[in-house]
Amino acid sequence: MLKGFGFLLKYTWKYSKTYVLAIFLLQIVSSAIPLAGVIIPKFIIDELMGRQRVEHLIFWIVMLLACNFVGGIFIAFLRGYTFTSKGIVFCKFQTMLAEKLALCDFEQLENPEFLDIKEQAGKFLYANGQGFGVVLDSAVNILGKIFIFGGLVAILSTVNVFIVILFVGLVLLDAYVDGKVRKRYVDWEMEKAPIERKTVYYRNLVEDFSYGKETRMYSLKNWIVEKISAHLMLSNNFYKKQVKDSNKVQYFSKFTSLLRDSCAYAYVTYGVLSRSIGVGNFTMYISAVAQFSTAMNEVMNSILNIKQFGQYYVALEKYMNVPAKMREGKKVPVCGKEHTIEFRDVSFRYHAEGPYVLQNVNITICPGEKLSIVGENGTGKTTFVKLLCRLYDPTEGQILMDGIDIKDYDYDAYMSALSAVFQDYKLFSFTVKENVALDRADMISDDVAEQIIRQSGFGDKLDRLEQGIHSHIYKNFESDGFEPSGGEGQKLSLARALFKDAPIVILDEPTAALDPRAEYELYQKFNDLVHGKTAVFISHRLSSSRFCDKVAVFQKGEIIEYGSHDELISKGGTYAELFRMQSEYYVENAAS
Repeated sequence: MLKGFGFLLKYTWKYSKTYVLAIFLLQIVSSAIPLAGVIIPKFIIDELMGRQRVEHLIFWIVMLLACNFVGGIFIAFLRGYTFTSKGIVFCKFQTMLAEKLALCDFEQLENPEFLDIKEQAGKFLYANGQGFGVVLDSAVNILGKIFIFGGLVAILSTVNVFIVILFVGLVLLDAYVDGKVRKRYVDWEMEKAPIERKTVYYRNLVEDFSYGKETRMYSLKNWIVEKISAHLMLSNNFYKKQVKDSNKVQYFSKFTSLLRDSCAYAYVTYGVLSRSIGVGNFTMYISAVAQFSTAMNEVMNSILNIKQFGQYYVALEKYMNVPAKMREGKKVPVCGKEHTIEFRDVSFRYHAEGPYVLQNVNITICPGEKLSIVGENGTGKTTFVKLLCRLYDPTEGQILMDGIDIKDYDYDAYMSALSAVFQDYKLFSFTVKENVALDRADMISDDVAEQIIRQSGFGDKLDRLEQGIHSHIYKNFESDGFEPSGGEGQKLSLARALFKDAPIVILDEPTAALDPRAEYELYQKFNDLVHGKTAVFISHRLSSSRFCDKVAVFQKGEIIEYGSHDELISKGGTYAELFRMQSEYYVENAAS
């Protein structure tokens, strides 16, 4: 419990010291005003029932009104200030979680267990709809209520010390019952995390336009809505359990409140009737009873809040401590612009108990060499690229760059040596220029960006866009945005890779979305686009291999043939057979 609070206080103080000071001051003022409301009316009533001195009445009434008015304004100001300050700290925490997700190893993004931990860690910020701020508020509330307790206990003790003991006992009993329910509540929240993650996915099925064509073409509306409805009902079962047990706590709390108030009114009323207690004291005692019970309940509720969020912190701590193995190591800097890549006895499988996707891969890619990787689906081509891009590390063997294991290089420095165009590329809902230049968009001129964009073959489309390179892609945020075709998107992705100007370029099915003419044009320009660079080229269309220096043929996770296009054709093996089959296919289609 204290560990989570300590973490929260440390980071909150780091981001906004005035916020921490303001919530302390808010609690002091909030505690002082109710105490004044208990004590001052006693003196007003005693004066009215006694000597009725006007100057005394005016004094006490002005004091009461001033406390309520000035204190109320000050409290309103502090609440507004702490609310906005908490928003700033909240943004910092969100950024911290997002940064952790951005820095984590790529393999974690495909790990359901990690994604569930991420969802659970988010509970620390969002749980109960109150977020992390309730922990600090609760902790400070305890300190503030200590101030008011001193006065209330002193007042009630003058009536009967056993009354105080009875009230404390009832409040502790309430807290015990409430604590039991809160423990179950946290357990349910953690169990619900993967369900909520699935809820987001289902919601995206109807909100994400990329699913729109399939849902309409295959009339999937009813099917998807039924799945969403069934899943939401499953999620709703958790809320039913929470509400049911929460109501039990409320019923029990109302019973103890009734018992407390009955005892208090009976005892104090008897005191007035027996003339051992005056009317002014009667009012003060009744107010003190109400304030005491409220303060005790708030303190116990605050303690339970801190304890509950302590459990959420366990998930946050687990999430924050997931190691980013890719960024560990010697952090050797990358030097030079020409690099030799060597796969040495590399084998890989995605899971410890799963099958090997690559086995005993040995290949050397020399500086400036263009390598074509071919093979049927499922032969390990994409996995080979993922390892080269260090999205995964080999299960066995080594990948070397210039004779040094790539694990020993600084991760970001190594990544700066590569650029890639993936078949499943992603464009952002930003401008064309921003999609190509990314975080350097504000640092380069429009002319430089446009030149690179035209080199990728996007020039014809660019000429038709009214805003040119400042045209927005997609209509998420701009009504005049445009929807790029598959080929147009691929060209922008290629422009992005060219702009990075890395010495090693990886093209993973770069012509998959292009028509034959565009494909031919891209191949013709390919040598110019990657002139002087090392290029790794994956394609199902073997005609691309004619532009490459070497060809590696993959089959069942192994390289079964390696050489130039002409060498492999003359060899008459698997590559020659695949090339002949594709050639016949294109000839037949051209004839038809």
